[in-house]
Amino acid sequence: MADDNSTTDVTETESATDTGRQDDVTAGLGEGGKKALDAERKARAAAEKTATAAQKQLDDMAKRLQAFEDRDKTEAQKLADRVQAAEAEAAKASSRLLRYEVAAEKRLPAGWANRLQGSSKEELEADAEALLKELGETRQRQSPSYDGGVRKPAPALTDMNALIRQKAGLG
Repeated sequence: MADDNSTTDVTETESATDTGRQDDVTAGLGEGGKKALDAERKARAAAEKTATAAQKQLDDMAKRLQAFEDRDKTEAQKLADRVQAAEAEAAKASSRLLRYEVAAEKRLPAGWANRLQGSSKEELEADAEALLKELGETRQRQSPSYDGGVRKPAPALTDMNALIRQKAGLG
């Protein structure tokens, strides 16, 4: 592109100095020489316009080629990203399935399956056993004591008829 600008600058400078020299050069030429010189200058101007148009077209084609190459790269990158995301999702699903399988084998509540830690089945089984041990101790500590003693009586059942009688003062 820098060559285009420098070529254009040179031709503009030459054409400006050519008009100044035109009077000097054409003064010594006859009628036929002037016509030949004018024809040559017109041909040169037409060739420069054609060259400029061809250069613009070449630049446009180069830009389009680059866009096509970038688009292809982008598609390939998109596909690679999609494959990578699918593989990560498959690994996550496999890990989750393994956790639920271990939880089911060890009779761990399903809600606790997500708390299992480990990457292999053996590690998950060991963690499940440790978790069951702690849950067992917690369950034993939280279970109510039936050692006798005073308990509150169960609340009386209230149905709609009893509520109506109570509000009416009948009972």
